[in-house]
Amino acid sequence: MRLRTKIHRARLGRDEYRVITPVRQAAGAFLHASPGSWFMDLHLDRQGAEDLATVWALAARSRCSLIHLPLRANTGPAGLSDVPPEDRLDLLLVHHSLGFPPSRWKEVRSRLGAGIPHTVDLPVTDFDGEDADRPFTHRRDELRFAGAAGTLVVTGSPTAFRRTGSQLYELSREAPGWRFGWRPDAHYCVTLTHEGWGSARAAKGVPASLHVAYAHRWRAAQ
Repeated sequence: MRLRTKIHRARLGRDEYRVITPVRQAAGAFLHASPGSWFMDLHLDRQGAEDLATVWALAARSRCSLIHLPLRANTGPAGLSDVPPEDRLDLLLVHHSLGFPPSRWKEVRSRLGAGIPHTVDLPVTDFDGEDADRPFTHRRDELRFAGAAGTLVVTGSPTAFRRTGSQLYELSREAPGWRFGWRPDAHYCVTLTHEGWGSARAAKGVPASLHVAYAHRWRAAQ
């Protein structure tokens, strides 16, 4: 999996943050959450699912970087009612060892410049198909959600990102076949949760459940 990116550096006081953004916009990805909802919705077409799986793999390997995907300007899938700008979300993936406070994201984002081009190759073997069903042995291996400045901040360990990335990669491979093959009316989705199923803790500023659904028809760009 090859990913062309830009690397940005932003300084806040004594701290410097390295932020990676993909060069190609993940146009087939749309993330939103309505006020008071119990879950967030992430709609993906096949390319969007591949793009998300690739950045998930990058997050698993990038212990010193924040991975930013600006999604709020995307059009969304066909058939979805108009989503107000305030309900749309960008996505930020953070390696847990950074200890990055989501509350700092707005300031970091405001300091991003043009960035330096960089290409990274990620082996598809990062998603071997086994991670998706492998039970976690440590609490740190669960994803954690938080909301900040119109962004869903997802923090996790390498194991957490590989396991959930395997689910996204599987969606990109299997969902189109369900839709156009032997199950044309099937709803293909996966659900990612804050601190795992059954957690008593709520995410900060966003719902604790992320519903990821395949959508093969997409709105035309305005």
